[in-house]
Amino acid sequence: MQQKESARGKAMDVAQLAKLVDEFDYILSRISKYLKNNQYVYLRAFDSWKDSYNEAAAQLNADKTITVPIFKLSPIDYSPTRKSIKMASVEKFVKTINHQVVRLQDKIDELNKTAEQQIIRKYPLERFFHRTCDGIPIIPPPAEQRIFIAIPPGDADLKLFWQGIQPALETHGLSFFRADRSLPDDAAFCELCQELHSCRLAIFNLSGQAPNVMLALGLAYGIDKPLIILQPQNSVPLGEQYNDGYLYYSEADDLKKALTVILSRLLKAE
Repeated sequence: MQQKESARGKAMDVAQLAKLVDEFDYILSRISKYLKNNQYVYLRAFDSWKDSYNEAAAQLNADKTITVPIFKLSPIDYSPTRKSIKMASVEKFVKTINHQVVRLQDKIDELNKTAEQQIIRKYPLERFFHRTCDGIPIIPPPAEQRIFIAIPPGDADLKLFWQGIQPALETHGLSFFRADRSLPDDAAFCELCQELHSCRLAIFNLSGQAPNVMLALGLAYGIDKPLIILQPQNSVPLGEQYNDGYLYYSEADDLKKALTVILSRLLKAE
């Protein structure tokens, strides 16, 4: 009784459904082997197949993940002597089992797809992560004190980083990952995705709308990462310029002061 209640309480998973598919396939193999060696299907043999099928069907019906019909014989299914089962009825039984196998496989595919979608929602960038030798994605742990920084390549923007951005991070005891290359190769792109995934928040300098910055910005929006957008004063607005994380700057010192304030607000809000 406890086992039945447990089955009703929790839907079958993929492994349990696959086990029942194997059970149905085994019944079909028993029938096929029997028919090759016997001209008639006697009651004892058929009842054994039917009982095995109905037992599996009862498990599925109790679980309610998928409803499967119980197979019952009627008087017309028996031979005139009632010692065997008509071949048409055996074929009907085989057809019933095959149909349930297809339904179960469709349900397994549906559950697998749902599981994959849940993984994608949890780790949207997982497909780009580095992998083990067995092909398993390496999920980086959260880096609560690290900030992702995307800036255009070039000496001027690197100077702005060291004089305006890095001091603001240091004030809050934050480390950083800086993405300042031109469009990255495969290995660098994997690293970029992993850092975006694990960082606490991300900062983007849209000066010149550099391709490497815009690529990282798109990924950050895609995973709903908290972000701060920097733009030079009097430049053409791009993005959500009226949100709390949008900052215009004229020089490094102004950037440092304003960024320190924004970081204080965002870090407290999380």
